[in-house]
Amino acid sequence: MPALRFEDLLQDPDRERDGDRWGADGRPVLLLSETGADRSAWWPVAARLASEHAVAVLDLPEHRPIGDQAETLADYVAAMGTRAPIVVGHGPAALVATLFAARYVAHAVVNIEARLDESLPDPDRERARQEIVDGPRRPRCRYLSVFASLPGAGYETWLEGRIPGAVCTTYETEGAFPHLNAPKRFAADIRDLAA
Repeated sequence: MPALRFEDLLQDPDRERDGDRWGADGRPVLLLSETGADRSAWWPVAARLASEHAVAVLDLPEHRPIGDQAETLADYVAAMGTRAPIVVGHGPAALVATLFAARYVAHAVVNIEARLDESLPDPDRERARQEIVDGPRRPRCRYLSVFASLPGAGYETWLEGRIPGAVCTTYETEGAFPHLNAPKRFAADIRDLAA
C-alpha cells in the first residue's frame, strides 16, 4: 500500500514528526514505534486495519522524556484533526500511549509487553509510570494489555485497580512481539476496541 507521509501532511520542515498513514475513515489507530525502532515492523498490522480505520505509524522523537513524547503525540492528534484515537505502544512506547491517555482523550490504549506494576531503573520511565499509576489523572478509556506469556499472578487485578476496566490478554506466542507473531488476532482485538 502506498503511504501518505506525515512530513508532507503536517508541513513539518524540521521533521520533528515522522510517520506513515493509511486510510482516512473509521476510528483512528495510532501505532507507536519504540525510540530507534524501524516503524516498518508495524506495516503488516496497518495493512490489516487500513480498510476500516485511519491508521498511522508514528516515530516518536528520540532522546526526549516520556512526558515530552506524550505531548508530541498530542500534537500529532491535533494536527491530524482526529477524534479520540486508539493508541498502541510496544515496550517503552506503551508508557507514552498510556501517559497520553492519562493526560488527554483516547478511545482506547493497547499496551504491548509493558508491565506497570514494577519500578523501572530508568528515572524518566519511572516518573512516567508513577504518573500513570499514582498520579491525579489516570486513563479513563478502554485499556488492553497484551503479553506473549502470562505476566504474573495478580497483575490483571492490580492493573484493573489502577485503570478501571483494564483487561490483560496472553497470546501464548514466542518472544516479546505477540502483535507481530499473531497479527490476525491482534487486528481483531483492535477492531473489538474500536466498536
